[in-house]
Amino acid sequence: EVVIENFLGEKFPRISKLRPGTKAQVEGEFVLLSGTDVEQVGQSAANIERTTRIRNYDPRVFQDGIYLIERAHLKEAS
Repeated sequence: EVVIENFLGEKFPRISKLRPGTKAQVEGEFVLLSGTDVEQVGQSAANIERTTRIRNYDPRVFQDGIYLIERAHLKEAS
């Protein structure tokens, strides 16, 4: 479970569920998701993005939120 507090000054926290087998780690302003199943990790990232979506504001002006910026896959060791 990922808890986002003080999002746009809101008083209540926004809560996003992580899929089974997915781990979340916060490093500075980045949230790193890791896991063995690519689909579970991808769905967890989508859940976090959906939780922090801003409605009724112009997205060109209000660019706050959590967005996917990089997708990295680890290669298997031979």
